[in-house]
Amino acid sequence: RPPRSTLFPYTTLFRSTLTELMVSMVIGLFVTAMIITVFSTNVRSNISNMKMIRLNQELRGAMTFMIDELKRTGYSADPDNDSFMTSFDRVSASCILYSYDADSDGSRDSDEHFGFRLASNEIKWAANATDGCAFGDSITDVSMANITTLDFDVTGSVNNNGVSGITALTTSTGVSVYEITITLTGSTDLPHSSDANDPRRTVIETIRIRNEHAKD
Repeated sequence: RPPRSTLFPYTTLFRSTLTELMVSMVIGLFVTAMIITVFSTNVRSNISNMKMIRLNQELRGAMTFMIDELKRTGYSADPDNDSFMTSFDRVSASCILYSYDADSDGSRDSDEHFGFRLASNEIKWAANATDGCAFGDSITDVSMANITTLDFDVTGSVNNNGVSGITALTTSTGVSVYEITITLTGSTDLPHSSDANDPRRTVIETIRIRNEHAKD
């Protein structure tokens, strides 16, 4: 057996190497944890951004569709047929009915009674809305946008504070003008921790509907 003095340098070297190895492992684990944390944060941020983008697209798409539809209110291939204005009404703050000559045959068919309404956090639309506001196929996807507000404000074109019915702004030029402000609010399934992290978005648009025939 070699003398003890001969083994001392090897023992010291072993202890030094073991210490360095342990320090390296700790540093490696720390760096790995930091990388995982940054990666997880980026993934969550990307998911949140994607959900907000989808929410905005869903709201904008629904708003564009409603505007395009409502602007057709009262159209008829027969200029003397004013029946398409008879169902034009804001039934409630979140339900509106309208009609137009979709097939351009000059007559009002049963499937030309249209409407939008809010139900079960979705926007419903129908081409055969003959039973008030009991209708609807969804035009929004609740997995992308949880619709919390759909408001049709007609106070800009009514003289009864918008409680019921719609009256034209003016007929002095021979054209009836109706003003509708649409407010649409939706949210997505993100944690709401602050105003800066608000998973809700609101879109507001005001349109004017013009027709030679006033609503009866």
